[in-house]
Amino acid sequence: MIEIDPLRKAAAEVLRRNDRGEFTAPSPRQYPHLWLWDAGFTALGWAALGDFERAYREVRAALRGQWRNGMLPHVVFYGWPSAYFPGADLWRSDLAPEAPTDLPTSGITQPPVLGFVIQILFQHDPDRQRASAFAREAFPALRAYHRWLHTARDPEGIGLSRIVHPWESGMDNSPLWDAPLSRVQTEGLPPYQRADVHWVHEEQRPRSIEYDRFLALILHLRSHRYGESGVRSSPFRVYDVLFNALRHRSEEALFVMAQALGEPTGEIEEWLERSRAAFQTRLWDPELGFFLDWDCGTDRRIPVIAAGGLVALYAGLATPDQAKEMVDRHLRNPKAFAPNGGTRYLVPTVSKADPGWEPRRYWRGPIWINLNALIAYGLARYGFHELAEEIHRHTLALIAQSGFHEYYDPRTGEGLGIGDFTWSAALLLGWDLLSG
Repeated sequence: MIEIDPLRKAAAEVLRRNDRGEFTAPSPRQYPHLWLWDAGFTALGWAALGDFERAYREVRAALRGQWRNGMLPHVVFYGWPSAYFPGADLWRSDLAPEAPTDLPTSGITQPPVLGFVIQILFQHDPDRQRASAFAREAFPALRAYHRWLHTARDPEGIGLSRIVHPWESGMDNSPLWDAPLSRVQTEGLPPYQRADVHWVHEEQRPRSIEYDRFLALILHLRSHRYGESGVRSSPFRVYDVLFNALRHRSEEALFVMAQALGEPTGEIEEWLERSRAAFQTRLWDPELGFFLDWDCGTDRRIPVIAAGGLVALYAGLATPDQAKEMVDRHLRNPKAFAPNGGTRYLVPTVSKADPGWEPRRYWRGPIWINLNALIAYGLARYGFHELAEEIHRHTLALIAQSGFHEYYDPRTGEGLGIGDFTWSAALLLGWDLLSG
């Protein structure tokens, strides 16, 4: 039996060590600035500690980077300059007319988690007046962000937002991107020095060819001043299941908040209706029995079974039969995600049957605490309570064995990536809040 109280105490210490006042750094060494979905998960950790004022400050720090067109950037460079690469001097957000003039940011977004995070804070804050005031403060910014996701990133109105850089998915070097990234040309790329491998062994990080393509995509978007023409002409354009499932879940939350605040709901209802339909017609693959990403370059699904597909359950986008098929064929399958003689823990980020699975390399196979939490509550939403609790037990065992790492080897439980990682600590504290 794992004692939870010492883990909670250690998690609180990680948050406090990484607290920079206005925001909480994911890791002061490796990631010294604010990342969008990290900020959302971190806010849940502060709320679980009872510090709702600090949780709201985390969200405000993310919203302060919002562009005038509604976009929320994936990095806000508080504390710039630093040794982080690629930094504000490469992104050059000042080239974009919509970007803030007083705060450098990146030029892309990240999975939209703030909607459901703010709803959770609103539900659990015992100070109802404070909760209502913050929801009313944040709602216009969230609505503007989601309008941007539906216009700039879904101009055809199909119900899915395209991502134009793997970093927008949060799953930087997933095997999902091997084919789309192969179309990115890197000729003429200026020389650069990576900072990430200074802190983490290169066997656990993206390969150099992937990093070349990451930077080439930044330079492409920058050359278009991060405008519509750069999105249209990007060689990397994907409808990602995880990104769009979290968008849908946040729009469910926006709908509830709009009702509570007396705001119109018709626009949000249309968003929800279109995304439900698009998940069924475009992303569900009946042959593989799984939600798959869609490559806009080839106009077909990407045949990679990744854990992000399971996040569709957290958003309630699967039918009960689809949820059962995903669980039986993949999550409980020892050849795919379930433990067997080679692995001991749930949930690897990629099916072990995929040729791109690498159990120690970043998003190509290790276990991440945030995905485990989202998947567990998705399973609970469909009645798979024992499996959800099993994932929770495995998560606690990983942390008890190895501490609050970025990610973990599913075979041994060894902690990988940077240590004292904020969202691993925050989600141990805030795990129960994700139920809504």
